[in-house]
Amino acid sequence: MKNNQDSSKASTRKQFYFLTLSHTVLDSYATLLSHLQPLLLDKLATAATRNSLAGNFVAIYSIFSSFGQILFGWLSDRVQTVHFLTIGVGFSALGLSLLWLAPSPNYVYLLLAIGGIGIAAFHPQATTYAGALASEQRGMGISIFLTGGNVGRAIGPLVLLFIPYRFGLEYLVWEMIPGVLVALLVPKVLKFERELDLTASTRGTPNEERRPQEPLWTVASPRMLPLIVLFIIAAIRTVTLTGIENFLSVHLADQNYSDQGRSLVIALFIFAGSMGILSSGWLMDRVNTYVLLLVSLLGAPPLLYLSLHTDGFSFLALLFLGNVILTSSITVNIILAQIMLRGHENIASGLMMGAAWGVGGLLNKIVGILGDQYGLPIVLDGLVMLPLILAPLLILLRDQPDLSKPSV
Repeated sequence: MKNNQDSSKASTRKQFYFLTLSHTVLDSYATLLSHLQPLLLDKLATAATRNSLAGNFVAIYSIFSSFGQILFGWLSDRVQTVHFLTIGVGFSALGLSLLWLAPSPNYVYLLLAIGGIGIAAFHPQATTYAGALASEQRGMGISIFLTGGNVGRAIGPLVLLFIPYRFGLEYLVWEMIPGVLVALLVPKVLKFERELDLTASTRGTPNEERRPQEPLWTVASPRMLPLIVLFIIAAIRTVTLTGIENFLSVHLADQNYSDQGRSLVIALFIFAGSMGILSSGWLMDRVNTYVLLLVSLLGAPPLLYLSLHTDGFSFLALLFLGNVILTSSITVNIILAQIMLRGHENIASGLMMGAAWGVGGLLNKIVGILGDQYGLPIVLDGLVMLPLILAPLLILLRDQPDLSKPSV
């Protein structure tokens, strides 16, 4: 019996590590757009419409990669198949590796849609399974899983773009190979056992008797206000994060940064986000949930604002620290939503990671229009201050559980 238990634990660990690796690979492709954005705009846009077209690219990508997570979250709650993850890694690698070959904006839109579908298919189910595989350490498990993705978002594009930057962007098409190989391995390595407990708790209770699933509306309706508040926080925070990722890249290109230098700055910003998410898994067990949210929303904007008005090491250090603080509450958002929608955890993940990011991405279309009208420096100043307006909403979450307490 002990040998069977040890074998089962080893299998679970193997699946968790491979699931996290798959997330790292998938998200390596997910942020290629922000690195390629200035180059695509030079190729396809006029000077007068440059920022607006950038906003269109972000918006189209967000519709499929983010809003699509709601559909795939709903499907994942009903169809338990590893092939959502196979499709996810494969489509993202194929669609986003072909971006430079697009001869017009319409072809870019199509490829962003294909890549976005891959992102959407992967995330809801994978996030829920990461928590289930982590069992008693669900919060830390989800944080590690999300950190794997953010490390991919930060470092992956630098690896994928090394050869294209050095020898020509036409070589980008060959960078789909690692993603396709991982996609082929997914159904061979990930064998999601049906006995896995997918219900949400920050401290898993594997021996607890399972509850019958209630209809989504029955679960959600008593908690509609706090769910809306969590969604608004996630969406507006995403406006800032996505806006900086994409428009800071364009701004740095305007400041005559080299392609490699610009990509390194964006990679540093995204890597800071991974450190913020990783820290949240440790902090939320030790710090009051609402103190953590308040510090995240009030502490990050001044640091990010100051970073935009300095240069050299100060610019990089403030940019890094600001994003660490801003992203330190992302895991809190997801787990609170999963607890509120117990039995519908994939949909909760889809709302907090998908729909919220979709709204944030769509609003960046407005950011692009404003950038053409008023200039990117002014618009970036406004973007980084947006989280400040969210802090008063936290009072509407006062009756929700504190994740730092063992009873949650």
